[in-house]
Amino acid sequence: MRGQGRVTAGSRVLVRGAAGGVGSAAVQYAHSLGAHVTALASKSNMQPVRDLGADTVLDRRLTRVEDLGSFDAIIDTVGSDLLQYRQHLSEHGRMVTIAFSSVRSIAAIAFSAIYGRKRIRSFGGKPPRGLIADLTNAVEAGAMMPVIQEVHPIEKIADAHRALEAGGVRGKHVIRIRA
Repeated sequence: MRGQGRVTAGSRVLVRGAAGGVGSAAVQYAHSLGAHVTALASKSNMQPVRDLGADTVLDRRLTRVEDLGSFDAIIDTVGSDLLQYRQHLSEHGRMVTIAFSSVRSIAAIAFSAIYGRKRIRSFGGKPPRGLIADLTNAVEAGAMMPVIQEVHPIEKIADAHRALEAGGVRGKHVIRIRA
């Protein structure tokens, strides 16, 4: 968000998949940085996402990509239609994605690296120095909290996977290893 997305106070940020585990953290972190957060979520998740700090929450099924405004950063947890969303980046905007739904998504990232200023970046899981401390400070200050949909005992791990595959997740499904 901060590094590759270059989000600062006053940035306009769009979060795709805002109700999921990563999306809910992205909404909270962008809000804590002072960004104006627009979130896409299912109808049933709109109020919980608003409660996390999103300034605007749009129903992902009813919102047409063409109708979205311009954003300084797009945080994508979905991985589809990357080039279509890329068109809604401001002149020096950045898109950061953690998901690849197809070979087409990977091609979109390569295309954006070659052509134009509006770049799509992937998150590789190696946060820059200081980010963990910043996140720790945000959690300790109450600006971020984990969103957990359900805790499953290890014996029911298959149920957790089925729930994730069904979609409509709000937060994370946690596996309890010990009683």
